[in-house]
Amino acid sequence: MTGSNSYFFFWAGQFMYIGRAIDTSTHDHHAIQIALSFDHPFYINSPEGSFKKVMAVIIDSDQPHECRTNDNTFLLLNIDPMTTIGRALKKNYLTHHSVMELPAEETAQFLQGIEGCLGADVLDSSYVHELTRQYVYRLSALDESPVIDDRIRQVMRLLEEKKDEEFKIEDLAAEVFLSPGRLTHLFKKQVGIPIKKYVLWARILMALQKVFETRNLREAALYAGFSDASHFNRTFRKIFGLYPSAILKNSQNVQAFWK
Repeated sequence: MTGSNSYFFFWAGQFMYIGRAIDTSTHDHHAIQIALSFDHPFYINSPEGSFKKVMAVIIDSDQPHECRTNDNTFLLLNIDPMTTIGRALKKNYLTHHSVMELPAEETAQFLQGIEGCLGADVLDSSYVHELTRQYVYRLSALDESPVIDDRIRQVMRLLEEKKDEEFKIEDLAAEVFLSPGRLTHLFKKQVGIPIKKYVLWARILMALQKVFETRNLREAALYAGFSDASHFNRTFRKIFGLYPSAILKNSQNVQAFWK
C-alpha cells in the first residue's frame, strides 16, 4: 500500500488509524492495540524479550513496548480492554504474553479488503467498519453482535443527546423503566462496553470532531465536557499513548470518519 494520506476511524470503544508510522520509544497505552503492516515486517520489543520481526501483532493494555516501523504503512486498531471484544482478545491471545502475533492468512484477507475500500473513488466508512468488526470478531472467537432491544437504544439516544452533561444511572434507568443494576447489565451485554466507558468514548469522539473543525484543543475539550484541555490531553494519552495534537500533524492529508 502506498500514498501519503492518513485515515482515522472512530467507533465507540475503538479507534483505528491507517497511514505511515514512525519509530517509537518505549511507551504504553490503556487500549489494546492491533498493529498490522501493509508493506514489510517491522520490529517490536516488549519486556518479554528483544526486538522481534513481525507483520501483525496484538499488544496488551498498559504494557511498555517499542517499535521500529521501517516507514511502513500501518493499520493500528485501538480497543478498550473493558469491552466484550477487548476481554475476549485478552483471553485468546494475551493470557500469558503481552505481545502476540496474529494469524497471517486471516490478517492478509482483512488488509486486502481494507485496501480495496481505500482505493475506491468514494470511501465507504460503513463497509470499513463492517470489515473491521468481522475481523476482530473472528480473532476474539465471539458470536455475532447481539440484538439491541429498544430500551437500550433509547438510552443510547439519550446519551447521544446529553453526552456533554453529567448523568446518573438511576435517571437513565427510570427513563426506560429498568432498575439501575438491570440497565448496567443489559447495556454492557448488548452494546459490548460498560455504560460509563461508552460515555467517555463518546466524549472523546465529540472532542476530536471539534478538534478537526476548529484546530483548538481547549475549545474542543470544553465542548465535549472535559474540564479543560489538559484533562482531555491526559485522558487521550492514557488510552492511546499519544496526545491528540499528534492527530492534527499533516492534517491536510487526513480523512476522519465517525460512527
